[in-house]
Amino acid sequence: MSDTTPRLGLKTWDQSDPFLRQDFNDNNARLDAYPGVYICTSASRPTWGAAQKGLRIFETDTRRELMWSGTAWREPLLTPTAWTGYVAPEVAIGHDAHLYYKLGTFTVNRPGNLRLDISAIFQVQSIYTMNVHMRPQVDGNDCDLGSGSATFMRVPQIQTSGGGWSRQWTVPCQGMRSVGVGSHSFGLHVYTTDGSVTKAGSMRFQSARGFAMLVNTSDT
Repeated sequence: MSDTTPRLGLKTWDQSDPFLRQDFNDNNARLDAYPGVYICTSASRPTWGAAQKGLRIFETDTRRELMWSGTAWREPLLTPTAWTGYVAPEVAIGHDAHLYYKLGTFTVNRPGNLRLDISAIFQVQSIYTMNVHMRPQVDGNDCDLGSGSATFMRVPQIQTSGGGWSRQWTVPCQGMRSVGVGSHSFGLHVYTTDGSVTKAGSMRFQSARGFAMLVNTSDT
């Protein structure tokens, strides 16, 4: 009695089965639908067309795996996809103030978790103490990595008079948020809180730069 193989469902025969050409054609069609990886070198890639879309090759001289898109060779998305961004507003922020900046926009074609790494540069007037907070954002929503509180830096008073600015300070912050297929943006939420008895002070927000990285796909 005939049977089928456990993986591809290819027909197997015993001596009582009739010889049918259609059985062989069906097996060949199943094998053609599961072609595997074509082994070649970078100089001997196969010539494929639209019918081979999605098939893969492995180049023994470069150790690269490539996928045929139907018209061109493409790298599989095995490494994280990243987008960069930068803003340089050079604006002053008073105490208890909030500002929001978009660093960049991007489009993803698969769901995943987005990691943000951003560094901000600012100055604080040297006669005041100021608490500076940084929160990374995705699509306008805060997404701190870890405890859920903003990255915080307390800038101390270093002079008792005058209106000069202190030296530059750099604050890094990280975030994580899940994103779906489509267009998104990433940016930074900057705000200050009182650090002095007089409830005064000012921060000059100079610039921020960073990147967003799709670190893994969703397990769905």
